[in-house]
Amino acid sequence: MKKLILIISLIIFGLQCRSQALTLDGSWEGKYRINPELGLRLVINISGSESENPVVTLDSPDQGAYGIPMSINYISSDSLNVEVKQLMLNYKGKIFGDSIPGEFSQGPIKSLLTLRPKKTTLNRPQTPKPPFSYLSEEVSFPSALDGADLYGTLSLPSQEIADIPVVLLVSGSGTQNRDEEIFEHKPFAVIADYLARNGVASLRYDDRGFDKATGLSPNPTTQENAMDALGGINFLKEKGFTKIGIIGHSEGGLIADKIASESDIIDFIIEIGGPAVPGDSILIFQNEFLLKDGGLPDEYIAMYIDAMKGIFESQKDVNPIPFDESNYEIFSKSGLANPVLAPLARNLKENFVDLAPWLKYFINYNPVSDLKKILVPILMIYGENDTQVPPSLNVPVLKQDFPEINVKVYPQLNHLMQHSKTGKITEYADIEETISPEVLEDIKDFILSIK
Repeated sequence: MKKLILIISLIIFGLQCRSQALTLDGSWEGKYRINPELGLRLVINISGSESENPVVTLDSPDQGAYGIPMSINYISSDSLNVEVKQLMLNYKGKIFGDSIPGEFSQGPIKSLLTLRPKKTTLNRPQTPKPPFSYLSEEVSFPSALDGADLYGTLSLPSQEIADIPVVLLVSGSGTQNRDEEIFEHKPFAVIADYLARNGVASLRYDDRGFDKATGLSPNPTTQENAMDALGGINFLKEKGFTKIGIIGHSEGGLIADKIASESDIIDFIIEIGGPAVPGDSILIFQNEFLLKDGGLPDEYIAMYIDAMKGIFESQKDVNPIPFDESNYEIFSKSGLANPVLAPLARNLKENFVDLAPWLKYFINYNPVSDLKKILVPILMIYGENDTQVPPSLNVPVLKQDFPEINVKVYPQLNHLMQHSKTGKITEYADIEETISPEVLEDIKDFILSIK
């Protein structure tokens, strides 16, 4: 142990000797590890660090968020302490060599985060680039929930609106921009561009809470998100479109189901990786997959999943079963003393015992109840390698109960419809393809086939 401490001291000393060559000005990038499987890149941009009015902003490229202003608690030529108060986010670090090692925290969660000079932009060959052969219009429309303004882009193959079909693009869970940007992929921009060049209009919009689209709770339910999407449908009808559909990705598919089941306002639905089973089944699969992939022993996984199912049963709207920790081994004295099980038990308590509104709605919602009411044509597509909404869990339900729905599973595609090796989330950023050309063509053909 003493030898290890000595080695670390020598390394730090050596780096300190070189630290004077750098200043804080510039863009600094690091990966914040959410769990062993997933990390998110964070970029802190600094200008005027040695002036009277320095400016610091935060980017989260993998979430499509840029230029978030940061408050400065302290800044000098070689160290900083900055925060985003409304997100309960803080970073403090000091230059050593060519990096800034430091501590990142958000709420009670803390972790080490080392920033380095920002890397070059990832290669995304499908991202549309001007000049475009179609019309593009910045628009806004009111939510059907409370009239709050939402902002988006209307892509038009021509000005003859009444003669062309149009789709509303609805993103998956979480607050996302109109392009559904993740890891510098812009799938909705790619879909909109492809459709516009093939005679189909589209409207994509920033989720409530992103940029100028403010209001509502920071964790709206699927039902509340559906009312925002309904505002977009109403806008398209008022513009004069006569054939209107929804393309929903992941949770966006659930939103399409809700709108179509409660009105006759749309003419078709396309769901990309949309759940066909209740949300608790999806979450249990995802957690079990991640734990197995992380190499956790089967007995520990069984204890975690058993407790997770018990917690979900206690949160059911119909016939809830009260949750009692004493019934689950993971919360026993031996479990809480186990260095592997203890953090898993804390994760269950912090994330699932007192569910946020979105999560509680999600585990109680069964898409089948709405799918039974829908009369318009539906295309549901899945990637064979999807590890978030797997076809093995969802397609059997559709095949058994809804033979009229057009269901297609694409070999080797993941949840983003990229060609992949494993389908794991960790692959998303490394894949240059944003969305399979075959999927784009099938979406276009389905839309144009609707009479």
